[in-house]
Amino acid sequence: MTLTAAAVLGGLRQRAWSVLTVSAFLVLSAAGAAGPIFAEASDNAAFQVRLGEVAETTRQNDAAVVRISANVGPAAFDQQSVVDDLRSVPGLTDFDLTGASVGAELARPDFWGFTVNGRERGRLFAVGSPAAELTAVGAPAGQDGLWLPRPMAADLGVQPGDQIVLALVRGTRGKPQRVTTTVNGVYAVDATGRLPGGRKWALRRGDTPEDTEYRTLPAYLLVGEVPTVERLAKATKDQMFWSVEASLAPGATFAETKTTANRLEQVRRKYATASPADGDDPLALRFASGIGRIVATAQATTEAVRQRTRPVEWAAIGVGFASVLAVALLSARRRDREVRHAVAVGLTPLRVGGLWLLEHLLPAAIGAVLGWLATWQLMALLGPPGTISESLAPAALTGAAAVGAGVVSVAAVGSVAAFLRVRASPPATARRPLPWPAIIVVAALVAAASLVSAGGRASTVDLLVPLLVLAAAGVLAGWLPGLLAGGARLPSSPRRAAVWLARRRLGSGGAERRLAVTVVTAGLGMLLFGLSAVESTTTTADDRIAVAAGAERVAVLDDGSAQLDDAAVSVPPNDPTLGAPPDAPVPGVRTPPLPDGNTLVWRSDVLTPLDDFRKDLLVIDPARFLDVALWGNGPDLAAARSAVRALAADPGTASETNGSGSVRAIVVGDPASALVDTIRVSIGASTEDLTVAARVPAFPGMQGRPMYVVAATPMFAKLGPEDPRLRPRTELPAGVQLFRTSLWSSTGALDVPAASSVTSATLLRQDATYVATDRARGYQVAVAGYLALLAVLTLCVYAQRSTALRRPTDLMLARVGLGPARVRRARALEFALLAAVSAAAAVAGVAALAPLGGRLLDDQPGLLPRFAFQLSPLGLAVTVAAAAVAALLAVALTTVRAATAEEDAYRDD
Repeated sequence: MTLTAAAVLGGLRQRAWSVLTVSAFLVLSAAGAAGPIFAEASDNAAFQVRLGEVAETTRQNDAAVVRISANVGPAAFDQQSVVDDLRSVPGLTDFDLTGASVGAELARPDFWGFTVNGRERGRLFAVGSPAAELTAVGAPAGQDGLWLPRPMAADLGVQPGDQIVLALVRGTRGKPQRVTTTVNGVYAVDATGRLPGGRKWALRRGDTPEDTEYRTLPAYLLVGEVPTVERLAKATKDQMFWSVEASLAPGATFAETKTTANRLEQVRRKYATASPADGDDPLALRFASGIGRIVATAQATTEAVRQRTRPVEWAAIGVGFASVLAVALLSARRRDREVRHAVAVGLTPLRVGGLWLLEHLLPAAIGAVLGWLATWQLMALLGPPGTISESLAPAALTGAAAVGAGVVSVAAVGSVAAFLRVRASPPATARRPLPWPAIIVVAALVAAASLVSAGGRASTVDLLVPLLVLAAAGVLAGWLPGLLAGGARLPSSPRRAAVWLARRRLGSGGAERRLAVTVVTAGLGMLLFGLSAVESTTTTADDRIAVAAGAERVAVLDDGSAQLDDAAVSVPPNDPTLGAPPDAPVPGVRTPPLPDGNTLVWRSDVLTPLDDFRKDLLVIDPARFLDVALWGNGPDLAAARSAVRALAADPGTASETNGSGSVRAIVVGDPASALVDTIRVSIGASTEDLTVAARVPAFPGMQGRPMYVVAATPMFAKLGPEDPRLRPRTELPAGVQLFRTSLWSSTGALDVPAASSVTSATLLRQDATYVATDRARGYQVAVAGYLALLAVLTLCVYAQRSTALRRPTDLMLARVGLGPARVRRARALEFALLAAVSAAAAVAGVAALAPLGGRLLDDQPGLLPRFAFQLSPLGLAVTVAAAAVAALLAVALTTVRAATAEEDAYRDD
């Protein structure tokens, strides 16, 4: 019992080694807990984005609402069963009961007429509180009456407080059913002049009754409270069809909304199967809700995010487990004398493993809690901007499970270490060390070669290639410290003794030193690779959005640029007696003046004799285009921007008065013209020569095929009467027009009524792939932090281990004249050089991975611009800082241990 009690507290009594053990379990716990927390934050972030997209929609099937109209009874009281069913669905706001007149639909094809004062047609509509849902015109009066739309009230000449007569006639010979009521208020109508204004009424548009004469129009609604409308309907023998509606509760999370959508589907199936009706039946079930669609869209986005982050998640757990296992293995070597004593006194390997398990329980528990807290805060600060609440408990469980597996592995290492001391000694034979350095280098070369030769997207296994390459770089770097070792002669001056001792010890580390350099290099390298991958992926995504969208907003003008210019010149007449108009600039033609942040772009199909493929001719105003187009942050679009600047300075010699000059062009992604300086293009019936001004691989607005970009002034000067800025004398179909005109805007706001289509960069950014890139960024940064911690931890473990082995030598050197200060300086220099060598090897390894970056990280390899993996300046700075921190901590830990009494040097550590 005494031994067991000592083992429970023993894990926290090992000073610096206890800190390293807790740190290893912290890394493992953080890696295990990160997955659930990131998943919830990502889900909620995608869900909130989708909610923002549908915030202004006017379609019930897209909005975060639910509306059920079921034929459960003619009276409002009968709807209580529907209300109860919806009330059992979590995540919804309080319910509104509405009713719409359905008498006309039930009476068809017979005549049905409902009038107010015998003059104006209207239909009854019931809501819970008209005063709260309608915009009053003037002061309302009374409660027990109806609200009339302003156009009807104006035609009838009534105002709040007046009496009106409602009359309903069925059939051509029917007797009118009349009832008198009061005008409670007059409400404002929307732009259509019929329905009340506001989003709530816009969502009800599909459930409001139509006009009985003009069925393409919504009816004028006579709105009142539910009891009032029900009483008036009974008096006139009209029939109401009741609906129950509710909205998604504010602040609902993705998981809660998913539950809401599933329960709503159950309610829908209940009423759909209980009262089947023909689709043309006016009383057939109507169920409208966009909640399920919102959940499905958000789910698709989150699946794309998880697909990107799941390999990183498992890699992080593997790295964390490897750190715990490394600490356990080094601990076995560090405590070799203790294990021998335990075996000698009769402790079985199983008992030794159990004692090690008990010894690591408290460090593991502390590391698990700290790792869970660290992951929570890292995800809150660096992860997706979503709510984190429900995943904290599952994350604690997964983190604890990972830590539990780590504790079991430590116990297994202890048992194996004891078993190796118990078994009989084998015959004396020369032991050959396992050539693990050569194995790692060969595996890295084979993996890299296989990745280069393989096609298609990278698989999960391919993501191990960077780790193998960086480990191989660490293996090669592990031999460098030996080259720095000093010679056999002692230094001539005591001042040089610290440098001499540090260099000498760099060459005496053996396999442990090479292993430490390998692990530190891999950790720092993966940190740099992860940060560079995040920056490169983000830059590529921004550039591809810029190439696909062109500008923040693009509107296609079917009537050309003349629709924006009241002073546009018309196409010159074709007088048969004078011949065809000359191919010269038309006097007075101009580009319409536009507000800042807008520019016109013309596009046409062209052919060249270089090949048989159609290409795009993009005509721009270079000066304005520079300020309006999206340029991203990558090198390809930077080259395109420089080319547009050069084109603005020298567009060609053709001008408004000279149509015989030259036209300079930027060639975009056209390998067929790589060897020519002048390209002859066919534009409609014209053939023009374009002088190559620059060649670039990508350009804003590129639509998947080669393109030539020219300036508007020289290009249109050569087209004469075919200038697309001219106002056509006859309307031409869109397919017949030579140029397609579009208005590009950098402000994101366009008001062009005649635009046939409008696209925006915002919609492209909401694509699941780009959202996944953005959402995964925080997770990748967090994992990079874990890897940096692994590098720091490894160097500290090696420093502690080597210092413990060298303590007798250090004490002797200090006593024979070298001095304690020089011994400490030699130790600090040694660890600083190891950290520097590892950091340099990490940078070299990541640089070697640059050609494989696109193969590893590009999810859409067919898009332009091509993925360009570049070393991140911020990543380099962080990597150097991590190496410096590792060296400082290693020195600090060993300095604390060196301050102990001399007799500790002769005890087992």
